[in-house]
Amino acid sequence: MAGSQDIFDAIVMADERFHGEGYREGYEEGSSLGVMEGRQHGTLHGAKIGSEIGCYQGFAFAWKCLLHSCTTEKDR
Repeated sequence: MAGSQDIFDAIVMADERFHGEGYREGYEEGSSLGVMEGRQHGTLHGAKIGSEIGCYQGFAFAWKCLLHSCTTEKDR
């Protein structure tokens, strides 16, 4: 009777076991895809922000030169 009880438990608990296995597999796959997507997103937005900061830096240097009356030919 103990052997039949183990088979019955295996059948009843199969749903829980498959649910747990599916969750673990999905979590692992989602984690790796999430890292890749996050890197792409970060690269794209980092480049945009870097470009914007460079524009502001150039603008600030130009005004700094104009306000301090730069007299050398290179600064003009």
